[in-house]
Amino acid sequence: MILGHYAPALIPYSRFERKYPVTLFLVCANIPEFIWLLLAFLGIEVTTPASFLDATLSGLQVKMIYSHNLIPGFFQAIITAIIVEFIYSDRALSFWCGGLVMLHIACDAVVGYDHQIMGESSPVFTLNSYRNFPHTAVLIEFVFSFLCIYYFDRLERKAGREITSKQRRILFAFFGIGILVWLPAATTSINEILGFLKRAY
Repeated sequence: MILGHYAPALIPYSRFERKYPVTLFLVCANIPEFIWLLLAFLGIEVTTPASFLDATLSGLQVKMIYSHNLIPGFFQAIITAIIVEFIYSDRALSFWCGGLVMLHIACDAVVGYDHQIMGESSPVFTLNSYRNFPHTAVLIEFVFSFLCIYYFDRLERKAGREITSKQRRILFAFFGIGILVWLPAATTSINEILGFLKRAY
């Protein structure tokens, strides 16, 4: 997943009655992604093609051995939970934050690339959907995000903190447009799309 990883952060934000900043949950939900970006920058988890404009979801070659494999993800979750517990002294919060890290790994098992249990030669536990069925993968992410927003809306209503129609539209538009914009890039690079538009107009 790409943008869809942010949607589950809304659930604990509501469950803790907005006591903690939503940014905390957004960061925890994307720990593996931040580690991947850092390792890619350092040349450890090399991603090709190098240019974002030349990439497609189905054609991206990426190795996420340390950032997205199952066992490293488990350790990321534990470390995240320990850090959150140290800062906030809230056991339930630390479990939620660690859980968001593992949920990231679980979501990528359905919508993402090949990830192994531990190391390149270990068994793959993911569907590799961005390669095998990239358009469907984007739509799964879209539905998942909307379900998270719907559940967040229900939690807020139940707690008497009903979100406004404008806020609801912003959330749906942010995730809806932000995810569906990847449909063309599933098999066609941005450079190819721009080239087609240039020739057409």
